[in-house]
Amino acid sequence: AIAAGNAVVLKLPTDMVPHSSNAMQRLCDQYLDRKHIVVMEGGVKTNQALLKERWDKVFYTGSDVVGRIVYEAAANHLTPVCLEMGGKCPTIVGKTSNLEVATKRIAWGKWMNAGQTCVAPDHIFVHKDISKQFREKLLKNVKDFYGTDAKASKFFCRMVNGRHTQRVSSMLEGQKDRIIMGGNFDVESRYIDPTVLFFGDDWKSFESSRAMSQEIFGPVLPVVEYTDAERVAQFINKGEKPLSLYVFSNDAREKEIFLRTTSSGAYLVNEIATHLTNEELPFGGVGHSGIASYHGKFSFDCFSHQKAVLRRPDTTVLDIFARYPPYSSLKVSILGFAQTVRPAWKFRVLKYALFLVVAMIIVQNKTRIAPMLHWLVDLVFGPTM
Repeated sequence: AIAAGNAVVLKLPTDMVPHSSNAMQRLCDQYLDRKHIVVMEGGVKTNQALLKERWDKVFYTGSDVVGRIVYEAAANHLTPVCLEMGGKCPTIVGKTSNLEVATKRIAWGKWMNAGQTCVAPDHIFVHKDISKQFREKLLKNVKDFYGTDAKASKFFCRMVNGRHTQRVSSMLEGQKDRIIMGGNFDVESRYIDPTVLFFGDDWKSFESSRAMSQEIFGPVLPVVEYTDAERVAQFINKGEKPLSLYVFSNDAREKEIFLRTTSSGAYLVNEIATHLTNEELPFGGVGHSGIASYHGKFSFDCFSHQKAVLRRPDTTVLDIFARYPPYSSLKVSILGFAQTVRPAWKFRVLKYALFLVVAMIIVQNKTRIAPMLHWLVDLVFGPTM
């Protein structure tokens, strides 16, 4: 936003992450121009006051619940928005996948920041033929990453606050028989184990579980078995469109099914979350997972207006008479010719033919006609030299 030439009001979520907000406030005030970049802290009342104002652009990242409020407020002023709202990112592990790679990348992407990232794998569909091997390797990787007691690991963090700790830990209620890893939590210290809920091929219980009723945004991972990729695609399409969709497979047909029949903000094959690091790719959701995109040059475009600018000389020589009424049959023919869409190769042929005519005239020393034809070529096709 700053690089695109905007003055900025940055509203920080003080009520959710007070220490991070305070640090951002202090650093922005210290290093940025406070006349053009204003940082604000506060809660719901501050948000409401800001949303009443008229802005040139509103950028929001967070839940779709608050996203709707932001969108509605912006609509009152016809203000364009960029909303990044996350959602449930499904991950498919096909029977042709490399399980060594797949389980390691899934474990990394899921439990990084204790699952509190918008692009974390939310739930897993694993092919039944490789389900056992997948679970064994996944649990081994988690142990390799965080040890036998993740609570003691300096690489495994805590939940952002007590409210979200209670929200995510409540997903484990009544699921004791489904837990194959973890399951322990401590609300007071905001800790939840890296946890895997395995539903086997019981899709009904999987779908009705509390973990599948909302974006998890925490270290709980539901896993269900599948045999038919098209059924998985249909299941995904029943829900809201995800921010990211991950497919681990070396089966061309299976990969094509998810690419062609589902809709998501991003589609990754044999990888998790790393599209975030590629500034050549747009990052954003679709539908409930977001509106518009950013990152790299896309961020500059997001906070810019692409204004059309046309400049032409006002000489009468270039003022084509056919544009003005009254319209004779000749004018209509000229305008019709000018507005007809033609294949690019026809223009290239005409262009080279005109060049050939000009060259022949120059060779014959017809010096008065040649510049006029060359001017005509430049007028129709643009400067050639």
